[in-house]
Amino acid sequence: MSLYVKKRKRVLKKVLIGFSLFFVGSTAYVLFSSLTSRFFPYPFMGNPVFAVLITTLAALLTYKPLDYLMTQLFKNYLFRKKSYSHMALMDLAEELATILDLTELANLVVNTFGETLHLKTVALVIPSRIRDDYEIISAYGWNVSDCKRVRLPKDSPLLRMIQDGGPHVLVRDRALRTLDWQEANRLAHDFDSLRASWVIPFFAREEFVGVLTFSSYIPESIFDEGDFHFFREFAQEVAKCVRNALSVQELKLANQELQDVQSQLLQSIKIQAIEQLATGIAHEIHNPLTIISGKAQVLLLQKDRASYDERVEEVLKTIVKQTKRAADITKKLLMFSQSSGSPKEMLDLSQVLEDTIALVSYQTSLEGIEVTRSVAGALPPYYANVHEFREVFLNLILNAVQSIGSKGKIHCEIRYRCQDEILEISVSDTGKGIDPQNRDKVFNPFFTTRTNAVGLGLFVTKQIVHRYAGSIRVESRVGEGSLFIVQLPLMESSKRVPAEKSLPLPFLKQVESEASS
Repeated sequence: MSLYVKKRKRVLKKVLIGFSLFFVGSTAYVLFSSLTSRFFPYPFMGNPVFAVLITTLAALLTYKPLDYLMTQLFKNYLFRKKSYSHMALMDLAEELATILDLTELANLVVNTFGETLHLKTVALVIPSRIRDDYEIISAYGWNVSDCKRVRLPKDSPLLRMIQDGGPHVLVRDRALRTLDWQEANRLAHDFDSLRASWVIPFFAREEFVGVLTFSSYIPESIFDEGDFHFFREFAQEVAKCVRNALSVQELKLANQELQDVQSQLLQSIKIQAIEQLATGIAHEIHNPLTIISGKAQVLLLQKDRASYDERVEEVLKTIVKQTKRAADITKKLLMFSQSSGSPKEMLDLSQVLEDTIALVSYQTSLEGIEVTRSVAGALPPYYANVHEFREVFLNLILNAVQSIGSKGKIHCEIRYRCQDEILEISVSDTGKGIDPQNRDKVFNPFFTTRTNAVGLGLFVTKQIVHRYAGSIRVESRVGEGSLFIVQLPLMESSKRVPAEKSLPLPFLKQVESEASS
């Protein structure tokens, strides 16, 4: 209940009890005097001390019964309706502290406020997320279509009056009487558009976060200054909750934007890798297409010769063979470009490595780089997302290709350490190596020493490895080359959990829980 209402009730109760005690004491003195006048001399009965004693005794004997009587009178008759309404609304304010969804909070506020006070209309108006104005987020007694059409500019007379006046309840008729006729007409238009007779501003730590507007079926005299004082206290509590909900909404939108950026960054890595492979793939596709074209032309030139029938089968076989070769190249490229959102499956990592090496072989052959692979012993099946591990192998191999430049060697090895139950993947190169001061930075996002590079390949590789409870490290000497070692515990491969749609980057984590604080 409002502190103002409690104080007003307490003062009124004390005044009524005081008058009642005075009346009871006076009555007791008169009655007692009339009954004892026969037995006591008149001078004794006229003594003021005797009068005070009789009155005090009567007050002491009747105080508790009178206090109980006044309490019941206030509870059941005088303050019953408003006390119930105020308590219900303050209970609502306490409940709102646990709600962080803005729409749910707004609906609860307007519906409870309207039903508790038996109002005609209620609307909660807050800043718009898209436009530079204010909009109705939830309303009671409105049509949904009407709510969407109402927009309140930031420089509207109503909002200017609230900014100037502070957290005071605005009463339509009173506010209009303080302005000249032109300003009064503009202000009346704002009140009419919101269907409001009263406006309660919401301020959270002196920040204006919105207004609650409402109107009633009966005249404005139903609310007095005590009610307005209560509305201010109610608004203080609700404004905090609205501010928290707005913060959560802003954080959710920001988080969604960051996730979109994350998705774009991850896609850019694949695009960059495809660009690096484009030259080699174009060369490899060009060769079979040239052969196909040449064989077809030969076939056409020999169509009138006697040996035409004998050579048709040979030429067609060559065309089919080279067509399959071109299709295989494009198939491998499409295989890499597929989304990583597919479920996990049992993988043969040696086969995944072989497919990746075949994909980069077109580029490495052009650069004069020899890529070899080895598998130490039999490998156990590994439960993982095939697209993610294609990306791991491709990022490590392309990083080695870029380090070498031209004329060098890359060796990829997979082995299973039985005692530790760990799968170990290593990729070594004969490139220029990594400077000691940069060795700890190579896995950082956007770190690169090369021009026209994003610097996310090794970072994403590290995040994929960490998702499988693995680790990755680098050993390098300047001028001698580098060795990247990935270790994956086999126990994690038995956890058959569906793969996530996208890889969450650590610097783009969810922030909804922080808003409530």
